[in-house]
Amino acid sequence: MPSNIPTIRELFEAAIALDAPARPGFLEKHCPDPERRAQVEALIAADEDASEPLQVGEIDRIASAIGPTLPRSSLPAGSRVGPFELLEVIGEGGSSTVFRAVREVEGVTQQVALKLMRCSLYSPEAQRAFRREQHALIQLKHPNIARMIEGGVNESGLPYIALELVVGNTITDYVRTHQLGLRQRLHLFCVVCLAVDAAHRALIVHRDLKPSNVLVTEDGEVKLLDFGIAKLLAEDGEGTYTQMPAFTPAYAAPEQHSGGPTTTATDVYALGVLLGEIVTGERVNDGSGRTPSSRIGASSGSERPVALQHVTRKQVRGDLDAIILKALQADPLQRYASAGHLADDIERLLCSQPVRAQPPSRWYRAHKFMLRHKGGVATTVAFLLAILAALGLALWQARIARDQADLAQRASTRANTTLAFIVSVLQTASADLPKDQRPTPEALVTEAAKNARDDPELDPLVRAQLFTTLAEIARSNGESRQAELLIDEAIVQLHEHGSSPSSPEWIAALVSKGNLLHDTDRTGEADQLMLGLLPALEGVDTEGAVSALMLYSATRAYADDADRAVEFGTRALHKAQQVFGVDSLNSVYTAMFVGLLANKLKRFADGEVILSDVVARWHRLGLPRNEVLARCLLQLAKARHKSGKPADVEALYQEGIALMRSVGDESFYKISMGLRGLADFQIDMEKFAEAKVALDEAQEISGKVGEQSSEVALTQLLLARWHEERNEWVDAERDYRSAHAALAKNADQGATEAEFRRARLDWSHALIELGRLDEAATLLAQAKTAIGENPGSNDLDTADFHCISGELDMANNRFEPAVAHLDRGLDLLANLDAAVLSSEISCRISRVNALLALRRSHDARSEAEKAFIRQQETNAQAKLKLAGLLALRARCERADADPQAAATSIAQARKLAVPVELLSTADRATLEL
Repeated sequence: MPSNIPTIRELFEAAIALDAPARPGFLEKHCPDPERRAQVEALIAADEDASEPLQVGEIDRIASAIGPTLPRSSLPAGSRVGPFELLEVIGEGGSSTVFRAVREVEGVTQQVALKLMRCSLYSPEAQRAFRREQHALIQLKHPNIARMIEGGVNESGLPYIALELVVGNTITDYVRTHQLGLRQRLHLFCVVCLAVDAAHRALIVHRDLKPSNVLVTEDGEVKLLDFGIAKLLAEDGEGTYTQMPAFTPAYAAPEQHSGGPTTTATDVYALGVLLGEIVTGERVNDGSGRTPSSRIGASSGSERPVALQHVTRKQVRGDLDAIILKALQADPLQRYASAGHLADDIERLLCSQPVRAQPPSRWYRAHKFMLRHKGGVATTVAFLLAILAALGLALWQARIARDQADLAQRASTRANTTLAFIVSVLQTASADLPKDQRPTPEALVTEAAKNARDDPELDPLVRAQLFTTLAEIARSNGESRQAELLIDEAIVQLHEHGSSPSSPEWIAALVSKGNLLHDTDRTGEADQLMLGLLPALEGVDTEGAVSALMLYSATRAYADDADRAVEFGTRALHKAQQVFGVDSLNSVYTAMFVGLLANKLKRFADGEVILSDVVARWHRLGLPRNEVLARCLLQLAKARHKSGKPADVEALYQEGIALMRSVGDESFYKISMGLRGLADFQIDMEKFAEAKVALDEAQEISGKVGEQSSEVALTQLLLARWHEERNEWVDAERDYRSAHAALAKNADQGATEAEFRRARLDWSHALIELGRLDEAATLLAQAKTAIGENPGSNDLDTADFHCISGELDMANNRFEPAVAHLDRGLDLLANLDAAVLSSEISCRISRVNALLALRRSHDARSEAEKAFIRQQETNAQAKLKLAGLLALRARCERADADPQAAATSIAQARKLAVPVELLSTADRATLEL
């Protein structure tokens, strides 16, 4: 039976992997024999002495002196292990050889990474233990953990494990080669932590976490390897191989070195070493006592494994130092309770929240509160003017008044009063309190407002600022009446105080009032309030000025004034960049708001430019891959689609949808929005099968919101268009009718009003195609009334109203009025910024048919040619549409007595080889198909 004492080779190889300060402790533990220890130390010294190279003849002698090598697997390519055929060696380690291997499963070739152990399991008990553990590991399924496929023991007693084959770089190499910034590194590390936490919850500990066991694919997907393998190796109770520790010493926790119990805390320690290495470029558990941040920028005398051009000492000092050091505590009980808690603290750091690794203090919590809320541009119209705004103003006033003793004293009092209020709110609403003891936001607002009113010593300006802040909190909690009372009190206080109309506190109060009016369906009043404030904003570069401009932009959009909405949104963006900096988070969020607004107003060219910049900055700044980014990607895809830039639209939609899926179930309904956008694009590209898949999933997801919800209706509206583009008019009319009925029930919601108008027009078009002219006429009359009540940005609806009215005139044999309607529609479409290709082509086709009916064949032929060229220039992939236009052109050419040209057009159409069943009856007849 092999000895349990490690060979000198094994000791040397394990020790040399450690940093120099850690080696003496390791050898003291694992090599108590002084003579053998001296041999190992001599080998280490020789290894570090590169002054004299070994001669060839000496190598074998030294290897023999070190000790025997571990038994190697010398299986050639083509050998079989269990059901697997070995292809090639892809890795070697101290305990195993890893092969690329394949097997056939139901006619499908499956490639795996097959790890063949060098230790044999001879006893039945050891083999049973191995199978028991590998069965547990096979049950471990997580997207970021390489899946164990199966395991077994071959006829020689060697255990093997077949794992998912992962192609990627170690996480340390990945962050270096991709030049990731600190935020990006930390987000990647959080993925690792959450995968480890998932395994821990399945009662599986890794025991050997290190960079080579954490790979990142080129797509940025994290994959953890060898989960639980160390335990498999350690389970042989018969001692059939050397009892060297089944871990990597450089990443091992103190309890592993001392032979103590291995727990989830052991993996937390290894994660701490890994985090330190990702952040600083060094293993930080070398016993030097230096903080992680102190290693950045300092000379270490050796090449670092990770380049740190994108991480600064300032970024690491403080919270991140504390997080790493907590994970590396010698006492397992002093570390994070779980890998999930470690990830949570990293997330708190990224969100500027207090981290649990730091000792709590009111100043620390107040500092984090300010970082978390500074500027806070909301994704809707306005900023959240939080309590710190009052604090920042008071401190600023204290600084500029330092030479005026009395004023300085008053400003200082304001600052201290406001800070005391902030700290008291933080303490009262502490998340550390039991849930049943935490006051509700409503109770906090009521109590704070009472205190502000009752305190006769409170400075009027501080009182006004606190009322404004409390009003914002009440508004965010849906307490509109309480919010309005508070903001009106703030305005009275400011008026009595004599605040200037351009002062930050006055602007903040009016913006808060405007937001409240907008939220409570009094947008006209909000619009007038902001209009009156505009003169005071000239030359004022403050957060409140940005917020005011954004609110006015929103109220103009609500009034269908697209020009001024985009103008003032752009002005808000420029001012935000001046106030916060071009690359600040506030500026990025402001730009996102303006881009979304441009899309909403169908200014897709503007939206595409702005959102392209937002996404580029988001990636460059290493901001989190969250729901906000997903929404930007989806809206950028829409902007490019509608502005005629189809190149990467589908990829953007797919990326946005995948990201939206990853953020959790709470945003599931937003996935359906992305799927609808993708399907809309795929319909235009005539990828009907792919579009139907997206629509089916969107319909399934939307149904979870409620069968009568607007989400279901919007999906059905798009499904109707899918049928329409395939000339399936019966199905299209049915779905348009259903969508119209559902939207009618939700038409009082501003978000669906435009879609309701759109559904009415599209439904009337389908009815005309089916010859149900009276029903179509009734719908068009209703559409005319609705459009008349909502002028402005709905010129596309107006244009389509004229085009469809022209179709109705044609169906009733009124060809001259039809041409007049169609000409009016085309004029309106020509003046729109939005891409309106489908509307334009449809209108031109109707005009061609009207001209043919009027026997103006030459004019009809010219119009058909325009339609074909326009389609070819903007979407040459839509072969079905092109074939239909060529068939139409051929009919015009025949009517114009040019059969040779008609034959050429027919030949071109046939060459496109579109599915015959998708062509209209008239087009099939023309093409003789």
